[in-house]
Amino acid sequence: MLSAMHFITRHALNFFISSALLIISIVNFDIGLFGLAVLIGGYYMSNKLILTIQKRKRSKELGMTKEEYKHIEAQIKLAREQLNNLTQQYIRVRSIKSFKLLNETNKVAKRIINIVHTNPQKFYAVEDFFYAHLPSAVELADKYTLLTKEQVKGTDIHIALEDTRKTLKDLHGTIENDLKLALQSDIDQLKIELDFAKLANEQSREKIGGGGE
Repeated sequence: MLSAMHFITRHALNFFISSALLIISIVNFDIGLFGLAVLIGGYYMSNKLILTIQKRKRSKELGMTKEEYKHIEAQIKLAREQLNNLTQQYIRVRSIKSFKLLNETNKVAKRIINIVHTNPQKFYAVEDFFYAHLPSAVELADKYTLLTKEQVKGTDIHIALEDTRKTLKDLHGTIENDLKLALQSDIDQLKIELDFAKLANEQSREKIGGGGE
């Protein structure tokens, strides 16, 4: 939700504040290990405070309430954990076809999460991805790898594996649609900018043509 610049700024301020507290402590007190405690404690407290301020400022910039921002942040964190689980599953499958399917699903899901992390307002366009589609993909991948790991031959197992793989393929398509939804506002904005550029170019040509006459 916060950018890399937020991270750098926060920790630079943390270092400055904690160092200043340490210098003040050394000047005013005869300290030993207490100085290290001041440095660590000052760094920790300033980090918490600055992080809170940064998140509050960021939520206001986005036009969100503190609760909305916190909820989306929690959903992104959960989605990253689920994505990590999905990654662990797809490296365990024995079929190359299934590996490719889960790998592609993982890539698309990661793009959606990164897009929402950069622009939290897009969360509302892809809520189903966070609430249903990604969790379902992770759960099915877990069941699929469980079935393949058993190495039990039989019609029922084969049918179950095929059904699971087909459902995973359908979910992959659904998650690809989620990515399109996440990008839709950017695509619409690009179309507007292109139309404006074309109009400006046409008007410029008309002026040049009129001037030549």
